[in-house]
Amino acid sequence: MNNKTGFIGLGNMGSALIKGLSATTSAESIYGFDTDKTKTEKLSTLITACNDTQQLLDTCGTVIIAVKPHIVPLLLESLTISPSTIVVSIAAGITIETMSKATSPNQKIVRVMPNTPALAGEGMSVLSANSNVTKEEMESVSAIFAKTGKTIIADEKHMDAVTAMSGCGPAYFFTFIQAMADGGVKLGLSREQAVTLAAQTALGAAKMVLTGEDDPITLRNKVTSPGGSTIAAVHVLEQNGFSGIVMDAVEEAASVSSRLG
Repeated sequence: MNNKTGFIGLGNMGSALIKGLSATTSAESIYGFDTDKTKTEKLSTLITACNDTQQLLDTCGTVIIAVKPHIVPLLLESLTISPSTIVVSIAAGITIETMSKATSPNQKIVRVMPNTPALAGEGMSVLSANSNVTKEEMESVSAIFAKTGKTIIADEKHMDAVTAMSGCGPAYFFTFIQAMADGGVKLGLSREQAVTLAAQTALGAAKMVLTGEDDPITLRNKVTSPGGSTIAAVHVLEQNGFSGIVMDAVEEAASVSSRLG
């Protein structure tokens, strides 16, 4: 198996993946190409730069397409790709079927939905593949994305839901953290103090959920004392439809993702 990995597109997500991968992989095994040469130069110590996409394709066993979604089909149609090459796309909404039509029915294709916390090493990536990809190959691709956070493998039919939750999800939490910090500022805290309190509390709460010892509602109950300030705040949230609004937002995001695809 060719263990060299190539990246077409060296923007934020491509760069984050390269930085994560470079922790255990030398520049001789990571290749990159971008039409913007300044992006290539910024990663020059971590990658072997390619002059064009075909050079990258001829060298690498796994190629990660990290360009804007609308460019992906046109890009794939313009390339000559070996059926043995694993083509990985991180473009939102671009289906395996679309990529297969742009390449060939025999092409090994993996569709991945990562998210921006990969930039901080706390990403969430969900992977789906066509039947041409072996279990060993899927594990190899998953290991690349695991360098920047957690990974799970799911049926492609769930990708719109995944996009709505983890792909769009950081924006929901940024909005909540901002609103929570605004509340702290209104009560007299400095902006810096309020943002730190809100963000660290969100991080800690998330880590408690990820331990798997208790589900979110059980954890909430543990901090919600009878007649206390927490239940009063939860009452205000639910009285104003907080849970329903979040559910509606996720559903709407999934609907838009489906239409984009």
